[in-house]
Amino acid sequence: MKKAKLTLAEIQELHKAGRLDEAKAGYFSWLEDHPHDASVLHLYALVCAEQGEWDDAQRYLEKALAIDPADRALYLHLANICKAKGEYDHAIRVLHDLIRLYPRFAAGFNNLGTVYFALGKWNDAIDAFKTAIDLQTDFVDAYYNLGLALGKAGRYDEALSAYRALLEISPAHAGGRFQLACLLMKQNEYQAAADQFLLIEQEYPYHFETQSNLATCFLKLGWLQKAGTHYLKALEIIPDDIQILYNLGVISVQLGRMRDAVEYYSRCIQENPDFYEARNNLAVAFLALKKKDRALQQFREALRMHPENASIRHIISVLSQDRQISASPAEYIQSLFDSYADHYDAHITQTLHYQVPEFMRDRVGVYYDLSKVKWDVLDLGCGTGLCGALFRSAARSLKGVDLSDKMLAEAARKQCYDQLVHLDILSFLDECADTFDLVLAGDVLVYFGNLEELFSAVYPVLRNGGLFAFNAEVNLNESFSMTESGRFAHSKAYLDRLIGQHHLAILDYKVIPLRTQNQAAIQGHLYLLKKE
Repeated sequence: MKKAKLTLAEIQELHKAGRLDEAKAGYFSWLEDHPHDASVLHLYALVCAEQGEWDDAQRYLEKALAIDPADRALYLHLANICKAKGEYDHAIRVLHDLIRLYPRFAAGFNNLGTVYFALGKWNDAIDAFKTAIDLQTDFVDAYYNLGLALGKAGRYDEALSAYRALLEISPAHAGGRFQLACLLMKQNEYQAAADQFLLIEQEYPYHFETQSNLATCFLKLGWLQKAGTHYLKALEIIPDDIQILYNLGVISVQLGRMRDAVEYYSRCIQENPDFYEARNNLAVAFLALKKKDRALQQFREALRMHPENASIRHIISVLSQDRQISASPAEYIQSLFDSYADHYDAHITQTLHYQVPEFMRDRVGVYYDLSKVKWDVLDLGCGTGLCGALFRSAARSLKGVDLSDKMLAEAARKQCYDQLVHLDILSFLDECADTFDLVLAGDVLVYFGNLEELFSAVYPVLRNGGLFAFNAEVNLNESFSMTESGRFAHSKAYLDRLIGQHHLAILDYKVIPLRTQNQAAIQGHLYLLKKE
């Protein structure tokens, strides 16, 4: 008995249910009996498109158009197929034909804009999207597409206006709100961007990019705890995302949580054993936790990846002989501050309440009228320029030196330095032929254990009567030791001995709160020395 053919309604139900092969066979059978049914030719073409059969989709759409040249949807779908095949000129011709027939059809202009967008013709795309909006003022897709094109063209303020207009029409449009937030980030409006991402999070809490972007916003604002919270949410969505794991490691170090840092860096290495930066940072974290053997193991793995690295080779030699590390590895410092640079000022001043530069200026100001002097000033480990900015008015010349080029880029934005040098400070001092009236080292000695070489290098660059201002963390027991934050702390007896050995006089000494860590004040030495 011959099986009864499906009705068109039954075939369409198969299509809606995603049973594409059965729907396709049904449409084909229907067309055998009704070869000039433009609507079914159209539906058959759509199934072909859903299966990625672009050539068949195009052929059947063209057949349908030959039968029904007034069907606007056929033009739109044919243009989309041509665009998918990369036949952009053909797509444009199809849409121009549509617009000639229907000059007030907004969707025709919107689709034309998407073709220009695919070609990178931003201004043509913008004009097409604007025409679509003029014809249909509540055309949500056109507003969204216009915002994308304006963003690509670098017309950010106009793009922001397009997305805001879209959200006035459709407040629940998550894509428009996401793009608005991303543009606000691009314009460094991190709080405003975070406000938008938080609205998206309410509806889509498991959207990875929203969580990672929220973390970035809070990082830029210096709110490391909040940044970490959202990185952890992102990690719940994609547990093995290596960049998120690494960022959490860096944040943990910046918060002084070395045990957490060990966990995140270790997970990075599980995902990618050749992740050099994570390996190197993990080694330093183990050092801070007094786990020398495990640190040595990681340094050896790092050396395997970079056998030419003399710094790591030296550290391995020191640890292998059971000697004490005398300074933080240069690569670690550079990596740490490169990751820290874009949110350093906000975090260290607002969250950690760091005021060393202000204390330095106050103590120097006790002995000298800084409104009247004009000194040549050297800012060692200048970072983002927090010290330099405060001493600029007292400087005839101001030179900054730092190991992190990203920190130097932030310092350059302050426009207070006459010269910025990308070099480690010992190498700079060794090569330096100039002399200075004032040498600053704000939060620098904490990355050195043994300070003999540093004091020996500073002395020759000081003029007679020149000043050396620095801070250090307090160590009540040993001469120096690495703390669990990965920084070094020094005893006053050790510092006083070095000062005397290098023929410097203590002009001023004070114990000050350097910063807060885990809600507790970290006490530090603040010295102002004079070369007699």
